[in-house]
Amino acid sequence: MLTTLAAMSSTPAVTGLDRGIPSPTSVSCGPAPLAPGLAGEWMLDPQIDFLNHGSFGALPRRVATAQDRYRAMIEARPIEMLGRRCRELLGPARAAVSSFVGARPESLGFVSNATGAVNSVLRTMELRPGDELLTTDHVYNAVRQTMRFVAERAGAVVIEAPVPLPIASSTAILDQVLERITTRTRLLVIDHVTSPTALRFPVEALIAACRQRNIDVLVDGAHAPGMLRLDLDSLGAAFYAANLHKWTCAPKGAAFLSVRADCAAAVHPPTVSHFLNQGFDREFDWQGTRDISAWLSVPDAIRFMDDTALGLGWSRVIDHNHRLAVWVQQFLCNAWNVTPLSPLDGELLGSMATVRLPEPLQPKQGAFDSFEALQLAIYEGHRIEVPVIEWGGHWHVRPCCQVYNRAEQYVRLAEAIGTLAQQARQRAG
Repeated sequence: MLTTLAAMSSTPAVTGLDRGIPSPTSVSCGPAPLAPGLAGEWMLDPQIDFLNHGSFGALPRRVATAQDRYRAMIEARPIEMLGRRCRELLGPARAAVSSFVGARPESLGFVSNATGAVNSVLRTMELRPGDELLTTDHVYNAVRQTMRFVAERAGAVVIEAPVPLPIASSTAILDQVLERITTRTRLLVIDHVTSPTALRFPVEALIAACRQRNIDVLVDGAHAPGMLRLDLDSLGAAFYAANLHKWTCAPKGAAFLSVRADCAAAVHPPTVSHFLNQGFDREFDWQGTRDISAWLSVPDAIRFMDDTALGLGWSRVIDHNHRLAVWVQQFLCNAWNVTPLSPLDGELLGSMATVRLPEPLQPKQGAFDSFEALQLAIYEGHRIEVPVIEWGGHWHVRPCCQVYNRAEQYVRLAEAIGTLAQQARQRAG
């Protein structure tokens, strides 16, 4: 498999660490920005190379201004806005999100994050002893913990299908998951884009295969809206959980759960309140007193990222970020002389890529006590914010690619890792 993956590269491998840190001239290979000065449209500190959009997103100034306006409106007339007009205010936001992701408005409920949406589904399931909840070993840990919690209460079992890395194709992922389906499988919980490994899973094929076996699918689409083109009605998953504060660039606390019509009556929001069993969207609209400004701001975020006057537009954004991620994976693998975790043609990537760190920075070498310590060293010593991921006994980085990023920022990341690896070698003697 390693040979197959290496053969997919259009650029010969180079031993970057043996030759020293990569030259900034390598940046000429990276995709050009969609427009000059886009970074100034965001609230990010310009002194930091922010390569971690995937964790909590980043807020554009225009969207922050809109949220401030909604907050002021609510605080000026709290009873009117929350007590009498909450559903009226949320209606246009729901319609905008539904159109954006291709879902029926009545099937979509607002939540604060994708983990809350997953909890809504799993914690309202009626499981029996011996039932199986199936996922993969790439599952987001918060979702893993929720699955364990509900399974233990019911005497059910959580099965994690191993998807070993490197992976050569989406077919290999499909085969690994389907091999673990049994007559006791009640639900498949599958990532659209995995959080630790940044892989785009073949959810379309998995949903179709599960439909033939009468198994429902919950898709954890935490990273998908704004990263991938979505048509949830066509996708046909029983449940789809997603964040809007990540790649859609809405405020923190904006997320949704979309549920297929035949499953809606059995699902309730994380907080059950006044409107139990009075309609899916109505239940989700009111979960007690809460700040609804994040959801009201989502249409502003969608419009901002679609603003062609700024050089944006959703098709351009999605295509650009993907091309940048494909380049980043190839560039860093070559710079550090490491094997790519997925094909270099980008078949399994969205807008971020997980790349294994060079050997001197692996945990068994002892250069850092933890991956958190290494991430802090990259941040404090080089002013680069990038997630360091521990997966499969190895340490990786997961640089993300948003329109405000530039190729030279990833060159600086390569240089920083090269420097830290060289220092680790010198300390080791």
